Amino acid sequence: MPPERCRFLRRQLGWSQEALAEKAMLSVSGVRSFELGRGSSRGYVPGSLRRAFEGAGVRMDSDEAP
Repeated sequence: MPPERCRFLRRQLGWSQEALAEKAMLSVSGVRSFELGRGSSRGYVPGSLRRAFEGAGVRMDSDEAP
């Protein structure tokens, strides 16, 4: 998922970066970096974000990388 989509979904859910970090079990700086396009689009960060959004009922396309 592009950083813009992450920000959009987070805001739609009414979550702060701190709330998303807690739900995704990431650091706030990790979420912030990802949303600014400085974070890794590979590894555990995208998967953690995907699980957090899916846990809130957001349907992610199977071919969409968080």
